[in-house]
Amino acid sequence: MRNHALRRVLAGAAAAIIALLPVGPAHAGTAGADGTTGTISGRLQNRDGSPTWAYLTVFTTVGQNYAGSAYVPAAGTFSVDVPAGSYKLVFNVRGRFEQWSGGATSFAAAVPVEVVAGQVTEVTETVLPTGSIAGRVTRADGSSAAGVPVYAGGSATTDGSGAYRIDDLLVGEYTVSFLGPHGVSQYAHGTLDPAAAERFAVLDGQVTTVDETLLPTGSVRIVAHDATTGEPLAGFCAWAPNVGGCAAGTELVVDDIFAAQYQFTVYLDDRLHLPGRGTVTVTGGQTAALDVAVRRGATITATMVERAGGTATDGCVTVATVNGLYGLDTRGFCSDATPGPTPGSVVIGPLEPGTYQLLADPRDPALGLQWVGAAGGTGDRAKARRITVASGDRITAPAIRFDAGTTIHGRVTDAATGAPLTACVSVVALAHDYVPTDSCPAHSEPDGTYSIPGVGPYAWPVEFVRYGYQWRWSGDAVNRRTATPVTAVADAQLRTGGGTLTGTVTDASGHPVRASVVAVDALTGEAVAVGAGPDPAGYTITKIPPQRIKVYYSTTDGRTGWVGGADLAHARPFQVRDQRTVTVNIVIG
Repeated sequence: MRNHALRRVLAGAAAAIIALLPVGPAHAGTAGADGTTGTISGRLQNRDGSPTWAYLTVFTTVGQNYAGSAYVPAAGTFSVDVPAGSYKLVFNVRGRFEQWSGGATSFAAAVPVEVVAGQVTEVTETVLPTGSIAGRVTRADGSSAAGVPVYAGGSATTDGSGAYRIDDLLVGEYTVSFLGPHGVSQYAHGTLDPAAAERFAVLDGQVTTVDETLLPTGSVRIVAHDATTGEPLAGFCAWAPNVGGCAAGTELVVDDIFAAQYQFTVYLDDRLHLPGRGTVTVTGGQTAALDVAVRRGATITATMVERAGGTATDGCVTVATVNGLYGLDTRGFCSDATPGPTPGSVVIGPLEPGTYQLLADPRDPALGLQWVGAAGGTGDRAKARRITVASGDRITAPAIRFDAGTTIHGRVTDAATGAPLTACVSVVALAHDYVPTDSCPAHSEPDGTYSIPGVGPYAWPVEFVRYGYQWRWSGDAVNRRTATPVTAVADAQLRTGGGTLTGTVTDASGHPVRASVVAVDALTGEAVAVGAGPDPAGYTITKIPPQRIKVYYSTTDGRTGWVGGADLAHARPFQVRDQRTVTVNIVIG
């Protein structure tokens, strides 16, 4: 959907970056003669008392807002003028690590520095205890591995003898990785899995030795075939993390990859075949073979015209799965930028067999967004035409006829205080991975007002999304089904609170599984809050409006599913209540 707030977001981000740049060699700030500022002055020293250099940034204790910065030279002295108040200081010591005032390692633990107008507050900071990691890297044949990047809280590159050393590491535990062919990292000792990496203790003033022998390398020969006909496929691309490429014909050979097990995903750009996956074990000095069966999906060709006059027009058409997870992608992705056979047409696919609805967004700003209905556009997804496809289908949808666009507007405020709020506003449900830096259909201004231009002249539900508040729909509804549809004006009063969903994600043996978790409305399959990203420690989703939900997960290795059932219709529902926590532990077989 069209976004009129993106330029403001980018401009604000640029301003924030500029504001954080260090200024001045040793003294920076806004000292004035009005008596409202004071000075933070001091010295940064090593543990033996010798001075050292750093970049210094000052933040307010309340709100962690940027207040000033300075370069601390090798002499170790610094001075920053700031308005009277309470501050926390962070030193980027020698460009190696950060430490906060009072020798803390985080903003939360930092000791505040109090500044009085017209006075100098003296601060002496001593660099935290550090150690080093060093070692030698060899190849599988015993030769020195020169020029290998090494990472462990800092970085180094092996010299001609394979030796490396990383200094200025804060005392603690570290994993050590070595960047190999194709950008694949090997972790000490001898694994490509970061979760299986050994952890090494770094002690004060000591050098921890970590030698490593790189895994041997081999090759893999990949071919693909149509799962229905068995015919070989040409021109496919195949990728495992950082490894792969595209075939010029019917085979792809990937050379010089670490000996290990890989899962490759095979893609074809024919809009018909679905991604296929295959696992292969590569042995040093040998070429492994992988043959991937690729299933046929389906395609839908859609043609777009102006209702007035029937002239072909361009647009973006995306699909919503009936009885599945759905949310508008706010990053500007269009499921179909592939032109169709005629002007104004696009080819949508590959699609899994199933039933779909189409959302069409014209590129002409005078025309209006629509759900494609049985006899024209609609703002009600429940009335959108349903198109069912089977494996191998190539379907042509009825023509999409765009009506003239109109605008929906209103104001967003805090339900408790009446204060205006900035929020993302949309006539289509937002995806669970929406973040404030994304483009969004409309964004309310600091005075709370918003407008959504370019929507079809129909009655639409309106969704309001803001971090720290419950997601709500027009009419103070908790989902689209119960929202109040509007044609022109929708105000919203957002509230905090809501319920919480939490739990763990494990396999049948009880081992943690990295997976993203989404809470969706039990009827619509649309997200009700920001989802939880993959975390082996578990997941937590807050600010869920009180309602019945269902839970969807997707693992980092490509497995997806619903808790308690095969799809949205059969998944287990859970009741979320205000200020209550629901625990759902997910076990993936």
